[in-house]
Amino acid sequence: MAKPRFPVSTISSFLCCLFVSSFFVNSLVSLPFPHPDQIEILLAFKNEFPILKCDIRKWSDSRQKTKSWTSKVNKSFNGVWFDSETGLVTELDLSGACLSGSLSANSSLFRLHHLRYLDLSYNYFDSFSFLPELAKLTNLEILDLSHMGLAGEIPSSVSSLNRLRDLGLSGNELIGSFSPLINLSRLSYLSLSNNHFSGNVPCSLLTIPSLSILYLSQNHLIGTLETMNCYSRSMLESLYLSNNRLSSGSLEPLSKFFYLKDLDLSFQNTTDPVKFVSLGFKSLESLDLSGNAISRLNIRSPNLKELALNECSINEFPTFIKNLPKLKTLRIANNSLKGEVPKWLWSMPSLIQLSLSHNSLDSFEGSPKVVLNSSLYWLDLSSNAFRGSLPIVSPTLNYMFASNNSFSGDIPLSLCNQNNKLVLDLSQNHFSGSIPGCLFTSLVYLNLRNNNLTGNLPNIFDKSSYLITLDVSHIQITGKLPRSLTNCTNLEFVNVGSNRIADSFPFWLKDLPNLQVIVLQSNMFHGPIYSPQHPLSFPQLRIMDISGNKFTGSLPHDYFINWSKLLISIPQEEREYVGYDSMYDYYPSMYLRSKGINMELEKILVTYTAIDFSQNKLVGQIPESLGLLKSLIVLNLSNNHFTGHVPSSWAKLTRLESLDLSRNQLSGKIPQELATLSFLEYIDVSHNKLTGQIPQSTQIGGQPKSSFEGNINLCGLPLEQSCFSDKVPSTPEAQEPWPQKQEQVLNWKAAAMGYGPGVLFGLAIGQVFYSYKPVLFFLTKKNNTGLYE
Repeated sequence: MAKPRFPVSTISSFLCCLFVSSFFVNSLVSLPFPHPDQIEILLAFKNEFPILKCDIRKWSDSRQKTKSWTSKVNKSFNGVWFDSETGLVTELDLSGACLSGSLSANSSLFRLHHLRYLDLSYNYFDSFSFLPELAKLTNLEILDLSHMGLAGEIPSSVSSLNRLRDLGLSGNELIGSFSPLINLSRLSYLSLSNNHFSGNVPCSLLTIPSLSILYLSQNHLIGTLETMNCYSRSMLESLYLSNNRLSSGSLEPLSKFFYLKDLDLSFQNTTDPVKFVSLGFKSLESLDLSGNAISRLNIRSPNLKELALNECSINEFPTFIKNLPKLKTLRIANNSLKGEVPKWLWSMPSLIQLSLSHNSLDSFEGSPKVVLNSSLYWLDLSSNAFRGSLPIVSPTLNYMFASNNSFSGDIPLSLCNQNNKLVLDLSQNHFSGSIPGCLFTSLVYLNLRNNNLTGNLPNIFDKSSYLITLDVSHIQITGKLPRSLTNCTNLEFVNVGSNRIADSFPFWLKDLPNLQVIVLQSNMFHGPIYSPQHPLSFPQLRIMDISGNKFTGSLPHDYFINWSKLLISIPQEEREYVGYDSMYDYYPSMYLRSKGINMELEKILVTYTAIDFSQNKLVGQIPESLGLLKSLIVLNLSNNHFTGHVPSSWAKLTRLESLDLSRNQLSGKIPQELATLSFLEYIDVSHNKLTGQIPQSTQIGGQPKSSFEGNINLCGLPLEQSCFSDKVPSTPEAQEPWPQKQEQVLNWKAAAMGYGPGVLFGLAIGQVFYSYKPVLFFLTKKNNTGLYE
């Protein structure tokens, strides 16, 4: 029975953020159970690395943790665990701890002989001389060396760790043989994905006695599946072989792996079609064959729950699917299906998730109510050729995606009767009429963009609302923006752009604590965007687009001073998205003008920031506080009436990629500090009253001339006008005419002729003055009579 373990200090904080000896020592010695020499070893290990400032991506979204065992935890400190009886360190989690430099072979780490769990993943060392020393840690049960840049063959020291149960080596550059792993008889989890392994998959790997989960995806494995004919000795339950070069041929050998539950063979880089000839997987629950050419489909698998056949060049519905009684998830997107969706699909007893997107389907077999009696709670019909009315769906449906079709008519009122809060995307269709008011009280995500809808947004949002995303852009909404939106405290994304809303600026939006994106562009909003009574403070704001309205007035110099801290500070890179539903990969999208073009942001990173106040009637000076928004990527203030200078504080906008100040009345010089903006890809200051030299840098000098035209007297690249033309003639036309030059030559000759006599005359006069110097130069003091002495 495993002894209880106590987590004592967050090692990543200990190595990255709380790398202060006094704090670490105090945290440990205040606890009664750590063994004294363990504290000494940990402190010695700490001293092997410099103080580091973490600035890495979050890997939690792509990492697969291998910690599979649990025991009683009595302290809530993560990272270092001590055995409660012996006081010895048993677990060390250094994942993503910003370690770099050298981990030497004589590191104090290898004195922790009682370690059972060690995670070094997502650290980057200069060399790997420490790898042989891993053999000293003979008690290891879990070892994670993923994403460390390991190159060469699998470390031979791993073969000595005969207690290993979980081993992670994914995301490296490993090649060669699997032989160091073959004798690890207790190994149950092995991840070798994202490496450079090649050749056949040996049976010796598939038949490691206790191995149940094996990841081999994204390598260069070749051969045929027939070589995996070792099913009688294998205990594998999950096998992941996607993104290799296996010649599929037939799946018959793999169908005989008795315990196999999860099989992923997707996206094999081969032209051989996968053939199913009445195969019977006895235990299989999940099968992914996406990205392969499929032929002769016929599977008998009574326990199959998930089937993915995306991008398989399928042109008709596989009928064997209706004989899978336990199937819960079917993904058959990005194929060549056309015509009707068969009605038997809706009567499958266990089916709850269905994706038919990106095909050429246009109708439903049977009546419009055919979907009503299904058990689905997730349905994706997007990017097909469906036309006519939207089918009446089951009240159990939670997720409905039907964008990019030709559905028409009214939005069905039945969508208001769902048992749970609904995610609804009906964008890019031909729906008409008004938006049912009941929808706004039963939705979490609503996207109706690009339809023919009319009417007002109802003012019925209450505090029970779960609304996170609201996109009603590019339709024909009139009236005002409903003030009751302030009750939607979960709201992150609001897009009402390209409508006919006539209203003043909604200062009350600042009361929404989670609001990240505001798009009001191309409406009839009017009036000032500043009010002393309503200073703007958006705690989470990343994007504001109010372009193409009739906003007026000036902005005080401190206008942006209380804006989102996310705009003011430089963020770490994160692969997270605004309004993202991680369960079903749903992302809100929007259009934004950046770098001179209108572009669609299909996924909006939480680190993406933009301010667009263009095409309004704003006046006065640009607020100096704009320079505080250090994380800004896109800034567009064009087509207004701004005056004054371009603030030199903008040199602090180090992430700025697109800057548009065109068609204002700005004067003075462009700050030379802008030349330091190394990410600046686009700048347009045309049609202002700017003068002086254009800042010179690779980014600015590479812009088109049109970005600087229409000013008073700008010079320097990319314009042809030199800033030194008044000193050095640059063209023949700028030089003096020939007669004038001849006259100048004659004048110099006359001067030379008179030079000699002039010198002699000057010397004579000088002698006279020198002879009389007591009189001329010493009359500097008045006597008592008032005369000079």
